[in-house]
Formats: sequence, structure tokens, C-alpha cells
Amino acid sequence: MFSSKSNRIFSNYFLVVVSISSVLFFLSAFIFFILNSNKIIDDFKEKIPIVVFIKDEASKIELSQFEKKLSIDNSVKRFVYTSKDDAATKFSSEIGENFVEYLGYNPLLNSIDVYFHADKVETLFINDIVENFQKEDFVYEVSYDAPLIFLINDNFKKVKDWVLVLALFFIFISIILINNTIRLSIYSKRMTIKTMQLVGATKSFIKKPFIFTQIKLGFFSAFISSIFFISLIIYFNSNYFNIDLILIKNSIIISVATSFALSFLISSISTNFITARFLNSKIDNLY
Repeated sequence: MFSSKSNRIFSNYFLVVVSISSVLFFLSAFIFFILNSNKIIDDFKEKIPIVVFIKDEASKIELSQFEKKLSIDNSVKRFVYTSKDDAATKFSSEIGENFVEYLGYNPLLNSIDVYFHADKVETLFINDIVENFQKEDFVYEVSYDAPLIFLINDNFKKVKDWVLVLALFFIFISIILINNTIRLSIYSKRMTIKTMQLVGATKSFIKKPFIFTQIKLGFFSAFISSIFFISLIIYFNSNYFNIDLILIKNSIIISVATSFALSFLISSISTNFITARFLNSKIDNLY
């Protein structure tokens, strides 16, 4: 009987922790995205290259002068030269077949991938840059993803506004979900609460252990959600965005702190109101 009761209590607490952790995790993610939306989109912009394909007959002097121009251009963040042999090796690896041996020659060209600072990745600016590059005698072709640049610049502000609305809505839903989770947890102890009141315990005395327990569960849930949240940031940053973590540490701290603060406020306030409701109810209404 004791074991069954212990298992029931553990199961109850476990569901509370899982439910609140899930809600706080998504809440932290929303807050983090809002705080870093500009950094994320800027990092994405700076990964969009203009690919300058070089003619085979281009001289080393021409290439050297072109690279020097790029290196002193304040709008250029970095550039990467890829030889036709390196490009062939990479392409062969991707398709799983040595196409150079099959064709008998390498049809690819030497190229330079040029990456610009985020504030310069605008359609009009890029179009001007492409025109200037194409004027060079040694340039065979210039390629870039124009639709992607247009899509980012045209739609990102709309997306950010919608995300802000969704975040506020999600915070509201989070409060309701956490409150309901706590209510269901305390509901199973409603008779214990009423019995303590009937034997003379004061309301504050009855409330304190329940509030303290729910605050501990809330903090533990916030801790778990923060571990998953930070781990996810590190994973995505290492594999996709590569943003300096020092630059986003403040937003990580704010997101995690908000998670802990919200868990404390909702746990203490909700538990106080819910236990008060049971204390003020007639015993017949508790069945």
C-alpha cells in the first residue's frame, strides 16, 4: 500500500515536471528567437555567396588583382577561391562517381565565392555588384540566388512581427497550461487540505508546504528545460549558424532567467489560489 502511494506521488510529480519543462522549453525558444532574430537572419544573409566563375585563360595577375580588390572592399566579409580540380573532387564525392574519368576532361571552372556583410545583401546592391563583376574580362559568369535574397528581405519583417504575436499568445497559453498542471496536481490532495483545515490548521500553514513543493518542482522543471534549451542552441550553432556564443550570451541568460522567473511566479501564485479555493469550498463540493 505504501509502495503504491509512493509510486502515485512520484508519477504525479513526474507528470508535473515533464509538462512544465516542455512549456518552459518552448517559451525560452520563442524568447530567444525574438531577441536574436536580427542576428540569425544576418548570419543567414552572410552565408549567401555570389559565385564568380573564372575563365580558364585568366592570368594569375588578373586573379591576384581581383582578390586584392575584394580584400579592401568594406562590403565584402570574406571570399573563398575554389579551383576546378577541388570543385570536381567535391562534386564527384557528392554524386558518388568520378565524372572526370567518364567524360575525359573537367568541364568545371575555377570560381570565387564572395560573401558580403548582412547590411549589403540587398537586391539592388547585389545587382550592381554582379554587373561590375561581369565587366571583368577574365569572368566567365556570375551566379547568385536572387529569389532567396528577395524572399529574405521582403518577408522577414512580416515573419518577425507574426512571431512576436505568436510569442505573446504562447506566453498566455503557457501560463494557462502550467496553472492547469498545478491544479491537477493539487486536486488529488484536496481532501488532505480540507482535513488539515478541519483539525484547526491555519490557511497559511496549510498553503506553505504546497507552495514550497510546487516552487521546487517549477525550478526543477526550469532547470531541465534550460539544459535542453542550451544544448539545442549549441547544436544548431555548431551545425548551422556558427554565431559567436559570446554575442548571444545575454539573450540566452534572459531566456533562461525568464523561464525560472515564470516558473516561480506561476507556481507560487497558482498554488496559493488553488489551495485557497479548496480551503474555501464546502466539504461536500470536494467530492
